[in-house]
Amino acid sequence: MNRSASLLIALFLLTLQLFCSYALAEEFPSLTQVPPRAGEIAAEAVQVRSRIEVLSDLAPLQAQINVSQERLRQTSERVELYGDPATWSIERLLESRSILQGERIRLQRLQQETTERHEELERIRLSWQGRQEFWRSWEAALQTDEVPYPVETFAQVRQLHQEVLADLEPLSGRLSSVQQELVALLGENLTLLAAIDAGLRQLRAQIFQRTGRPLLHSDFFRQFTEQQLWLELRQGVGEALHVDMRAFQGQVWILISQVLLAFGAALFILRHRRSAAEKSKEWDFILDHPWATGIFIAMASFTPFFAALPPVWNLVIWLLFALSSAVLISALVRNPLKRITVYFLVVILLVSMVLQLVSFPAPLYRLYITFVSLAGVPVFVLLARYNIQRHLGRIKFFSMGLYFGALVCLVSFLAQAAGYSTLSAHLIDAAIRSVFIGIFANMTLHLGQGGIDYLFAHPLMSQRKFVQSFGGELVVRLKMIFKVAVVAGAFFQILVVVGIYSSFAQAWDDLTSLGVSVGQVHLTMAMILLALLVIYLSIQVSWLLRAALDTQVFPYSQVDRGVSDSIKKLLHYFFILIGFLLAISLAGIEMRNFAVLAGALGIGIGFGLQNIVNNFVSGLILLFERPIKVGDMVVVEGDWGKVISIGLRSTVVETFDGSELIVPNSTLISQKVTNWTLTTTKARVVLPVGVAYGSDIEKVLRILLEAAESHSLVMTDPAPRALFVGFGDSSLDFELRAWIADVNGRLGVRSELGQFIDRRFREEGVEIPFPQRDLHLRSVDGEIFARAGGRQEKAPANPAPQEPS
Repeated sequence: MNRSASLLIALFLLTLQLFCSYALAEEFPSLTQVPPRAGEIAAEAVQVRSRIEVLSDLAPLQAQINVSQERLRQTSERVELYGDPATWSIERLLESRSILQGERIRLQRLQQETTERHEELERIRLSWQGRQEFWRSWEAALQTDEVPYPVETFAQVRQLHQEVLADLEPLSGRLSSVQQELVALLGENLTLLAAIDAGLRQLRAQIFQRTGRPLLHSDFFRQFTEQQLWLELRQGVGEALHVDMRAFQGQVWILISQVLLAFGAALFILRHRRSAAEKSKEWDFILDHPWATGIFIAMASFTPFFAALPPVWNLVIWLLFALSSAVLISALVRNPLKRITVYFLVVILLVSMVLQLVSFPAPLYRLYITFVSLAGVPVFVLLARYNIQRHLGRIKFFSMGLYFGALVCLVSFLAQAAGYSTLSAHLIDAAIRSVFIGIFANMTLHLGQGGIDYLFAHPLMSQRKFVQSFGGELVVRLKMIFKVAVVAGAFFQILVVVGIYSSFAQAWDDLTSLGVSVGQVHLTMAMILLALLVIYLSIQVSWLLRAALDTQVFPYSQVDRGVSDSIKKLLHYFFILIGFLLAISLAGIEMRNFAVLAGALGIGIGFGLQNIVNNFVSGLILLFERPIKVGDMVVVEGDWGKVISIGLRSTVVETFDGSELIVPNSTLISQKVTNWTLTTTKARVVLPVGVAYGSDIEKVLRILLEAAESHSLVMTDPAPRALFVGFGDSSLDFELRAWIADVNGRLGVRSELGQFIDRRFREEGVEIPFPQRDLHLRSVDGEIFARAGGRQEKAPANPAPQEPS
């Protein structure tokens, strides 16, 4: 029994071995494929080595890492120098936070790039290890089968595999070390950023807390006798004047761009000053100050690109910003009191920035804020009163703003006197910066809108047919979009200035994340804004496409106006529908959620909206079937008019007296409407004429035909006809029937034909009779006959009736 089992197992193993050998033999290619496959391996090895050389070039990566290391080192030194970030000023905290956030983004990008390189390296390693194993197994199978094979070729392929895998080893180690370095830098960055954020939170929490002694307290004046106060002042000035040129590394191009843009903008204004004054009224205030305009544009355009700057250079930028803005705003406004206010605020802003730059000691800075607050109250009140006197007692918005500024200064002084020094300084600083944000936004609006006017007034643009037809409306739309963008940007920046948010990005993220849940759908402000933007863009694209068709396609394709209007309407409805569907999709609302809404809408249509839906469907029928088109001459319920537009619900018909009829679309479909221009604009003019009995009929017919044939608008085919139509009560009745090519001239042709006939009748002696009537008297007072006949006798009271003669 055991011997039989052993024999069966041996047979099974032998069969399995033969099967595996057969399978392996079938798995590998034939020997004829060895040379071409070896050639492919050699070519791929060259490509892989070239790619390894690219991946091994870590110099640019290391250079950026060194820049990040240096900036983190500077920030760490600043933290060690200035102490706890909770004691820093808001400007210093925000500046440091901006630097750290920029470096975090840079480090994350470098880490992503390093990870991608490492992943690509691993893909290459796994691929070549798999190929190496394949060739090793292939060779082993050939050796097992004792089949002659090219041993040297297999040896060369084996050598290539070993060399490629050997080249990958050092690069893998270098990338791993770079990744570890980046992880360490990111950890250091996050640690510093957490400290800065904690300082910001603590500083914001201190705004409504007492952070110092009251001004009249003895401890407050005792601080000025300490030597440490003056040592801090000298140290702050020294640190402010120290400029580390390494901070400009990688940012020199921004400085060069600012200089070039300032000179370029100024020279452009100097060269095109006269033509710009004619093309744009928005640029009047900048044409007299080209250099101030160039500096303002250069500062506004490239300053946001700076990652981090020395405090002194930051002050220089603000100085250029403020001075150029003051010059431009002085040219923009005509009220001298506004100019005084602007210059007063510029001085306060620059002095405050200088004191913050040198880390002015807190007691001295409190005295400065107190002086500014006390000086601001009477200055703003006097300016407000003078402005009211200039406007004859009327309180303008500027006067209200001055009174509000006086109130801010008063509150700031009271807060400073009570020891709320942080709140006092924040009120003054936030108010001034908010005013300058408004000034910057106002000037940006004038510059941008003036640029739009100048662009569309340039000959290269103004000569285009599209601009000639729709340029004015396009300019208005672009100005509105630009205005909304500038106002929104200023609003978010003010939120940052007043201290509600730390940065523009944080304000945007927080406000756009606000939402409300409706059932299972959660709508955020970002979704709503995006949906509104999609709908607005669909409307604008629809308008732009229809305008392009009107100017670039329809005039050259000889399309009927009714057809073109129908195409434009359908395109408009199509884009609105697509925009609506995209909007609800972006808002996270699925179409199946409209099932209940569709049912409710069906009930609403059945009860109260059936007329609206009827008019809408009738409007679609008018667009597709086109029994009435825009420009047609129609008669609706006895009123003649011309179709001006066909809308969703109604059609507008302009009558001959200039009034407009709003006709529901369902009326045009379900009721009788006369369309004089449905298939042709040709129309017949019928002029009835009556002449006295006894007139020469042939002469009258001849004059009528002469009148028609002599008129230039009367068609010869069909020929005009003069007809004798019957015997009237007072005249012989005729009709002149003539055809004209355009129904719009019907009334004018009828009038001119009548004038011609009247003149010819006078010349030919043809009389046009008055209406004649026979009067039969049955009962008349006799006195009337007596007076008529000259007799005095009185007629009988009731004369007998007389037969008519």
